[in-house]
Amino acid sequence: MNKKVLRKRLIEIRKNIRKKNEKSSIIMQKITKLEIFKEANVIALYNSLENEVNTNYLIDYAQKCGKKILLPRVIGDNLLFFEYQKNDILERSIFNIMEPMYNKDNIYKGKIDLIIVPGVGFDQNNNRLGYGKGFYDHFLKNKNIFKIGICFKEQLLDEIPVNEYDIKMDLIITN
Repeated sequence: MNKKVLRKRLIEIRKNIRKKNEKSSIIMQKITKLEIFKEANVIALYNSLENEVNTNYLIDYAQKCGKKILLPRVIGDNLLFFEYQKNDILERSIFNIMEPMYNKDNIYKGKIDLIIVPGVGFDQNNNRLGYGKGFYDHFLKNKNIFKIGICFKEQLLDEIPVNEYDIKMDLIITN
């Protein structure tokens, strides 16, 4: 099955998953118990879409733990990260994602210890099927950041098609 067809199928499956908040909570609790999370000072996350694993709890919890939180914004063909504080104003992107306001002086250029990566699907070999634009693959290329892919168990497959541009995750966490 090609990526485009599989992506469409997995998005449809994800729409029909029940108890997403409870399942999201389980995933977030698993992340907060990891040593890599406990040791990380700078964590890149994302604002989840309606049917994705809900990341709001993790964003709030990590900030309460004193961690620096970064959220992405798509600028042209690039995924850029900005430091996020709880009351910062976010704006809806063309992809319907709540993103930090753009300010070229605030683009984060420091070290990122951990990144939580969205995906339409993942497989048993830590491969990721994204949304098809390649933003995360391009951003993660040649970077030494611990990468955690998160998804509901229905989105975890035995195998997904990959190519030379796809970046593997270090760990996949499901409910």
